[in-house]
Amino acid sequence: MTFAQHLRFFVRSFFLQTGWNYLKFQNLGLFFVMWPFLKHLYKKDTDAIPSVTERYLSSFNTQPVLAAFCFGALAREEEYIAQTKNLTEFNAEINNWLSIKRGLSITTASIGDRLFWGSLKPLTLLLALLIWLLVGIPFFGDQTVAQQPPLWYVCWGMLAPFVAFNAIALPVKWQGIRISYESDGNASFGLTKFDWNRTIYYAKIIGMFFTIGMIVLGLIFYLKGLNACDLQFITRSVIVLFFVCISFITRRLRIPNMYLYLAAVVIFNIVCYL
Repeated sequence: MTFAQHLRFFVRSFFLQTGWNYLKFQNLGLFFVMWPFLKHLYKKDTDAIPSVTERYLSSFNTQPVLAAFCFGALAREEEYIAQTKNLTEFNAEINNWLSIKRGLSITTASIGDRLFWGSLKPLTLLLALLIWLLVGIPFFGDQTVAQQPPLWYVCWGMLAPFVAFNAIALPVKWQGIRISYESDGNASFGLTKFDWNRTIYYAKIIGMFFTIGMIVLGLIFYLKGLNACDLQFITRSVIVLFFVCISFITRRLRIPNMYLYLAAVVIFNIVCYL
């Protein structure tokens, strides 16, 4: 795989979710990501393109960041398919391709959902709340702050989760394409190069400490000047508890946490600035 091909995979991978549908999920996005590579690979055998297109338009669904491992592995296997010399070899490689596509998509979905959606997204949201407190935004209703915080401070809190998440996601996506292309099934196409379980474990531990810290800070702000019922603190506490409860419901109903995360970010930003 050349650098130009690698870069095309990487750029196009951001559009994997484009065309998502309930029938075959990310199949249109997968074909869009793979198309330049396929067109180059079969430029001397254009008659094969219809059948290749049909294969890539079959059902496909996985976690968008770790989907990079699927792209590299499928590209390498597609090269083997293009080099087959008889029908027996062709059928064997097609079966390998189907196994890679099915097995790797399931594996990356399982790892990616636990790491990026279940751990990293909530952790970056807690990071935003912590930054707001550190720059003086009275999220918990500290009455000692008389003036409204600058909008720029709120923007810092909004920017931090985006930067923190992509600081991890983008390198994983870039390296995943290369590693999976250069590896084989014996190494799970590069997935075994990372200790995913330990990473998920430590991310959840950090998130737990962040949560405990936010609770402690909230109690300090509240109890420090407790003279009467603090409506601001109660309102913000109810919002936090609401999203915690809703997260359990959405997980049980298998609703993507991305929508809950976006709603939480918007609402927290509005509440912090008001």
